[in-house]
Amino acid sequence: MMRVPFGSLPAMSALFLDYVSDWERVQRFYPQPYSLESVVAFARERKPLERSHRERLCAGLTGDKRSIEKLAAGATAVITGQQATLFAGPNYTILKAATAVKLARAIDAAGVPAVPVFWVAAEDHDNQEIESTYILDRDSALTQVRVNLANADFSPVGWLTLGGDVSEAISKCLSSLPSSEFQPQLRELMECSYKPGSSPVDAFSRMLEKIFEGSGLILANPLNPNLRQLAQPTLLEAVRRNSEIRSAVQARGRALSEAGYHEQVKVDANFTGLFAYRGKSRQPLRPEELREDLQLSANVLVRPAMQDSIFPTAAYVGGPAEVAYFAQAGAVYDVLGRHVPPVFPRISATVLESRITRALKKYGIDFMDVFRGRDFLLRKAVASVQGVEVFDRVRDKIGAELDMLSPALSAVDATLGGALDTSRQKILHQVEALRTKFVNAEARRNETMERQLESITNSIFPEKKLQERVINISSFLVRYGFGFTRRLEEALSLDSREHQVIEI
Repeated sequence: MMRVPFGSLPAMSALFLDYVSDWERVQRFYPQPYSLESVVAFARERKPLERSHRERLCAGLTGDKRSIEKLAAGATAVITGQQATLFAGPNYTILKAATAVKLARAIDAAGVPAVPVFWVAAEDHDNQEIESTYILDRDSALTQVRVNLANADFSPVGWLTLGGDVSEAISKCLSSLPSSEFQPQLRELMECSYKPGSSPVDAFSRMLEKIFEGSGLILANPLNPNLRQLAQPTLLEAVRRNSEIRSAVQARGRALSEAGYHEQVKVDANFTGLFAYRGKSRQPLRPEELREDLQLSANVLVRPAMQDSIFPTAAYVGGPAEVAYFAQAGAVYDVLGRHVPPVFPRISATVLESRITRALKKYGIDFMDVFRGRDFLLRKAVASVQGVEVFDRVRDKIGAELDMLSPALSAVDATLGGALDTSRQKILHQVEALRTKFVNAEARRNETMERQLESITNSIFPEKKLQERVINISSFLVRYGFGFTRRLEEALSLDSREHQVIEI
């Protein structure tokens, strides 16, 4: 397994980078370290929930029955969560669940009973986040699959309904993926989960439950009446102490800015951290609109404290953005007098398939080269099959010849040195442009190279994003079967301070 420092990857926030590599710089924003020892210690100190609370909680959960019974008996919870994206979403959803499963097992092995919980974000009302996904088709091209979840009323996605086009989306997905012995099982899973007339949240939960069958994973839907009732005291407290919460969150935002970090969630004078259900809509509340008789819902900064009032949380597993917003959410905990749990960075990983490994070796391309862009890959690949060193020789020779003009020009007029530099840049730019045209022409001539470079890019850096943020899990299930998730769990390390590259 290869490990890559997060600082070498694109689009990583400064706060997250310091969180995983320079704890002393950020520890004032995070009361609990995220080491396994710290997580276990925090879990030991959790007071057990009252029996009536546990009974109501467990009555509102789905997923692994043994884990639910274990939670009912007093186990702690490792919580993670995500939007209910189509067909279980991009691979980071799977990595979140796998991290929670592995961390719960590690806490359990240390002598503190723990279970993994996946909080499905059923209250979110951003339908565009969940109505499409990308697969790697049989030709390793990116194919988008989508359904229409038009949401003019801004309803929570848990209230939306899948239409007949979900059957068309399943057909498109499966017909685009490579044929394999695993296709029938994948079809059965998709058709049993994503039925017209069902909620996208229920469909997502059914698919995730099946993918992680036997792992102990529990699914939580915050729209469940039992969970909503357990959340109510914290939501009402957030109404009563809202001005304190707003001031604390604003102060935390200033402190983050002064430390050189940006606010993950923008907060202004109208911030309440709360929404209200009005008819079919979920609408943000302004301070003057707050009332205790409203049907309330938490935003991203209040939700963690609300979750921890429902579950006996031992740790929260979050991606880079969530780790960053917990620095702000911690201010809400402070006002409510709650303890912020350790925030454990989810495992970040790229699945490197053998066909992609072979293509990388064929063209002498390193894994990190892929993040340098298509032009760089083309140059390196062309150089591996037909040398482009002649352009380097020409560039060096032209530079040397131009240097010979410098003494003569300076002797006549010292300012002509600048004109020489300008001319040098223009000439060398033209040589570089010719090199680029040559590389592109050679790539077009070599169709195999062009196709394989496309496969490399689509697999490792699709849409100029990490694989885990784009590629749907079905792309791997159809190729490697339903044992893929277990293989992934076993191959991944719970040490999530670096990006992991897993060869399969």
